[in-house]
Amino acid sequence: MRNMITMGEFIVKKQADYPTATGELTSLLSSIRLAAKVVNREINKAGLADIIGSMGAENVQGEVQQKLDVYA
Repeated sequence: MRNMITMGEFIVKKQADYPTATGELTSLLSSIRLAAKVVNREINKAGLADIIGSMGAENVQGEVQQKLDVYA
């Protein structure tokens, strides 16, 4: 079995390779990681939480907005 690490561990480990790093990129990547987890959780429970289907409005491209699009 491969030795697996989490994305968070990988980000912190790689930042350590760059002593002049300020941590801003690490913070940004961590925020994106958290947002992806939240959206994933909502998608997984979409059928249970009534967030599937149309919002009944159009976006700027003239397409019908979907509830999951608005949430994301």
